[in-house]
Amino acid sequence: MQSKIGMHRLIFPLLLLAILPGVLAAGSNRAGPSPAELAAGSEVVVLAQLDRTNYEKRRGFAVSGSAWARVLVSYKVPHPLDLVQIVEAGLGTDRCYFDDIVLWQEMPRFILFLNADETGRYQGNRATCRLDVLVTADHRYAVRWPQPGLNLVDDELHLVQELEFQGPRATIDASEMTSTRRQDTMSRYYMADESDGRLRYTRGILLEDFRALLGAENLTRDRLKRGR
Repeated sequence: MQSKIGMHRLIFPLLLLAILPGVLAAGSNRAGPSPAELAAGSEVVVLAQLDRTNYEKRRGFAVSGSAWARVLVSYKVPHPLDLVQIVEAGLGTDRCYFDDIVLWQEMPRFILFLNADETGRYQGNRATCRLDVLVTADHRYAVRWPQPGLNLVDDELHLVQELEFQGPRATIDASEMTSTRRQDTMSRYYMADESDGRLRYTRGILLEDFRALLGAENLTRDRLKRGR
């Protein structure tokens, strides 16, 4: 009898430990650093377009190598940057690797958060190294919402708009999804069904609005440093 009571006493705290993170997350407005915190913790914050990648892969996963991206807008830089190299090694969700891109496709754009390693080469910020940037039908840039690593509090959510996106990464292939997974994905990411096997993103923050979220104190004001 005592052994059963002891087992129950052991199980309860284990269950509590298992569910507590979920309870805390459900009651929290933010699951990670804000855009301003990311910018403050990064030496380089830029809007950039992926140029090419060169990775060593094992079993289809990148384990080391470099990516290069062309800088379109400099927000925070130590000196003018036109082409930035992002060097990574090892495995983990905090590593800054980019997906393979079909060569004939338009290359995707990102807000990059980078820091220099001990050799002076850039690596991704370990909290979040990139945010997807999409192009709207009227040729404006917007940071897609929602996406991993982009965490906002309630009074920042008013910047999220319904937008019509086009170009790379504006849609995903859902042709092999089950109906349940499709509905869950559409609900979770505010996606529209294109009726051709694709789902299209519909929410984002226009780039001029997102810039304010980075915090004025985290932006490079010197135009010579920005190279613009």
